[in-house]
Amino acid sequence: MQNTLRFLGCFLLSFSLSGSTNAQGSDACASATAISGLGSFAFDNTLATLDGTPDPICLAFGSSDVEQDVWFSWSAPADGLFTMDTCGTTLVDTKVAVLDASCTGPVLACNDDSCGLQSEVLFLGVTGQTYLLRVGTFPGAGGGTGTINISDGSPAQDPATGHRYLVVDQPGITWDQARLDAATLVFEGVNGHLVTISDASEDSFVESLGGTHYRWIGGFQNAAAPGYAEPAGGWEWITGEPMAYTNWNAAIPEPNNNGGPGVTEEHMEIIQNIAGVAYGWNDANNLAHGGGYIVEFETGSGAAYCFGDGTGTACPCANNGGTGQGCTNSGGTGATLASTGSTSVAADDLGFQGGNFVPTQPVLLFSGLNAVNSGAGIFFGDGLRCAGGAVARLGVRVPDAAGSASWGSGLAAAGGWVSGDTRRFQTWYRDPVSSPCGSGFNLSHGVELVFGP
Repeated sequence: MQNTLRFLGCFLLSFSLSGSTNAQGSDACASATAISGLGSFAFDNTLATLDGTPDPICLAFGSSDVEQDVWFSWSAPADGLFTMDTCGTTLVDTKVAVLDASCTGPVLACNDDSCGLQSEVLFLGVTGQTYLLRVGTFPGAGGGTGTINISDGSPAQDPATGHRYLVVDQPGITWDQARLDAATLVFEGVNGHLVTISDASEDSFVESLGGTHYRWIGGFQNAAAPGYAEPAGGWEWITGEPMAYTNWNAAIPEPNNNGGPGVTEEHMEIIQNIAGVAYGWNDANNLAHGGGYIVEFETGSGAAYCFGDGTGTACPCANNGGTGQGCTNSGGTGATLASTGSTSVAADDLGFQGGNFVPTQPVLLFSGLNAVNSGAGIFFGDGLRCAGGAVARLGVRVPDAAGSASWGSGLAAAGGWVSGDTRRFQTWYRDPVSSPCGSGFNLSHGVELVFGP
């Protein structure tokens, strides 16, 4: 049960609030137990019944249901990103979801297993807005007691690269499992991976995150590589990028393949304050240490704008999407768009990752010179037109079954931008069956980028 969907966004929360351990959750969504702020909140779904409907976002191991569910009505203490999890706080095989204000959705995030048989989701919140938290079980699993934890969940951004980084604490996790879990996380529509470190600047930023001791990163030793030799030959990054920079702990020294008789050390972790060295890399066995892992999201430096979430121009037929999304489509969510790569014209490695589209229906990425209606957008189909003026078509994609689509590098020729240009990007997509406003098409929010040399 490793299907993890996390809807992420960017914010900074500089304070924390304490939760109550007295809350237990209501068996009915309509009478959800009111909670607020950050902290731990008790739940008991031992005798709970099903009070909710299946949702595609909750699909895991063939089921979109959340059974034996109890409900909380939670008020966000600030604008930003929050984490809700049951990691280490219960023996129940949990499945959890976050809904935007209404018992009928839309579902902002849902997760079955993120930390063993327990669950974790990340979602955007708006100050004072109420969200419904659904805490249940994987279908067929029994209920029980435990607590949900609600905390600040924002990944940090490296200003040098625009990438985002998240330190995940999960004692006992193997490198193999950490690699799988990292790939399921999504931030601004971009899937994560175990962090890969390309230079000293990025390494220093990762060190500055704190809490990185015994955390897995994305290096491994490939026994099939032409240069493979113990202990230092054949090391690669999981992304395939060259390992041009290394920072092994030189005091021990590492790598040393010294895991004991019959134990090979073919995976990479960060160690701190070992042999007099404050920070460095170590080779370790897949089962060793495992305090957690570090995720990298290769987001770009683009600024998202013109959301269909009710914070600006209302959507055409009151079909506002979730926080940070476009207007809601027939799937019950709004499409998202995020840039990847850089804004360097010479590198031409700019790409885009989109989510929450209608599966199998075509999606067009386009750019324009202008932010329509001063960036607030205007009605267009079931959504808001955010980008316009000298429109350039940058490619059509067909989303996968999860509604995701991506556009790779090499877009500059079609876009025609040069250093110093500002461009606005958006996606248009078909929604031919049961679109909320009946137009048969919709749009994501916009993304604004300024190009450099």
